[in-house]
Amino acid sequence: MRRLLCLLSLSLLAPPQAAHAQPGTQRQAPRFTVRDAIQAEWARQPLAWAETQKALLPAADRLRLERTIQRIGAPEAPALLPPELEKPTPEAWETKAKEARTPQERFTALFFLNRLKNARALSALEGLIPAEAAAWPRHLHLEASIATARLNGAEVSPALQAFFDAMQKAGQVDPVRAQAARLRLVMAGKEMELFAPVRATPGSLLALMDAWNRAPWAQRRDLALSAFTSLSAESPAWGRMGLSRPKAATLTRACVGILSRLAEGVPKPAPVEAFEVEGAAWPCSAHPLAQWYGFQALAKLETPLPGLKMLMEQERPLGASSPLLLGGLLPAMRRQNPGQADQVRSRLLAGSDPIARAAAIEDLPLVPGDLDALTRTTWDDTQFEAQQTLIQSYARWKMAPEDQKAHLRPWLQHPDWTCRHEAYQALVKLDPAAPWPAAPRPTKTDEAILKEAIRLAERGKPVRLRISFSGTRSVTLRLDPTVAPMNVANLVLLARKGTFNGRRVPRVVPDFVVQMGSPFDTMDGGPGHTVRCENSRTWYGPGSVGMALSGKDTGGSQFFITTNATPHLMGKYTRLGEVEDLDRAMKVLDDLELGAKIVSIKVLEK
Repeated sequence: MRRLLCLLSLSLLAPPQAAHAQPGTQRQAPRFTVRDAIQAEWARQPLAWAETQKALLPAADRLRLERTIQRIGAPEAPALLPPELEKPTPEAWETKAKEARTPQERFTALFFLNRLKNARALSALEGLIPAEAAAWPRHLHLEASIATARLNGAEVSPALQAFFDAMQKAGQVDPVRAQAARLRLVMAGKEMELFAPVRATPGSLLALMDAWNRAPWAQRRDLALSAFTSLSAESPAWGRMGLSRPKAATLTRACVGILSRLAEGVPKPAPVEAFEVEGAAWPCSAHPLAQWYGFQALAKLETPLPGLKMLMEQERPLGASSPLLLGGLLPAMRRQNPGQADQVRSRLLAGSDPIARAAAIEDLPLVPGDLDALTRTTWDDTQFEAQQTLIQSYARWKMAPEDQKAHLRPWLQHPDWTCRHEAYQALVKLDPAAPWPAAPRPTKTDEAILKEAIRLAERGKPVRLRISFSGTRSVTLRLDPTVAPMNVANLVLLARKGTFNGRRVPRVVPDFVVQMGSPFDTMDGGPGHTVRCENSRTWYGPGSVGMALSGKDTGGSQFFITTNATPHLMGKYTRLGEVEDLDRAMKVLDDLELGAKIVSIKVLEK
């Protein structure tokens, strides 16, 4: 029985080849099935299909094969994305803007022209008339894009203004997004006053603080240093941002988010005055996620402060008790107390926390004397961050090219594909003839993901996952295993194991994404394994579900849901599906607080 199971496992993972007729039998037409595609994309090896063989494939198989070759991405493989998406240029998108007719085409052209800071961005909306306003997709929000275009020098024509006015009358304009866009324009001197105050909720507080943070520090300085000495409904900040007075319960829910925005709003290099504000302690100041964001702000402070140096000498510097938080504090400690930073770095390098080890490796300015020992320790880490940081550090340490090659080549034999691919990417810059890495032996986790991926993809039906947040809020995901079978299977298996239950939401960016799935309640880490990217040219519209990455093939447990269209993610982040009941889901996601608790994620499939 054991021998039989081994043979079944090997056949499951064997790279697919074209079907050939056996001697003395009738010639069999080649096929490239769903199972073949999954096996090939897991193995990541070039596929040897002659054009004559491809021509014999059924149309669906031929399309599947072409997409698979693009996804594998081996040397000389054709690109998945067209040039205007792979390497956007103003000329290409100005042409696309002229040709745009559908809302999706118009939004995408406007979006990319804004990213290119092109003053002709609003040309993507030319030709729209008031009669079309009511039919514009409700959750395809234009508020931020129009503000960005104006800040880049675009002018709103009378005809386009008539369309926007009609959208307002049709209820197609979101008040919070409109106020956030208006705040940016007011602070840039493009408008004179804000709209009427919008209701203060966790979502609107984040959205308006995000908009406020985009203004230069000189414009925000006085309010930042005076209005946030405590978490108070009486603070003048809310009115100045276009918010009504928040309730105490709202501030309690939004506390971590507000602190995170204050931390993110500190410029780099940070002025000392930003850290000398005195006031009452905030109720969430000891929350690990608030500390995590706060340590990132402290890292921007280049001027040593005696008080900070003393605090960092304590047994729990600034309340950082876990290795992960100490790793997050290490960049700030390096500037404020280098001697203490050296001690902490040594402890983290020798410790058992891979995320903390990654921070410690990043803190090393030169090649360590015990590089071989560090490599052996990092080799066995279950989190890819440490391995990725070490592989990337060879170039950062300015090692001689031959020394870099000598340290990179062993990584091509690492049991994890992602390490092999990371090493290849570094090695091929030094040696264009570097070999494409071979497929690793499958782990038990790999086998389980592949088995489930094949089952779901051959079944061909959507998979539904319900995310339940604290406060009886929920969102249901509708995932497509025919497009991203391995990534859908991975989330299904993690959900069945209860991986997400009790975790926190560490990233909420209004009008962009809500991200979750970290086992550490930050944006660090994963489940201890990685999953191949399964990129597609499917549009990232509002409510799309995608995998968070730190590089190609680095997906794990972290995923995101978009709260507006995000065309720049298309073909670069695996899209798994979308939310069900977009109206209901957006009400939950637009008002979700940073640090919200995930009660459970359940698979609704029988």
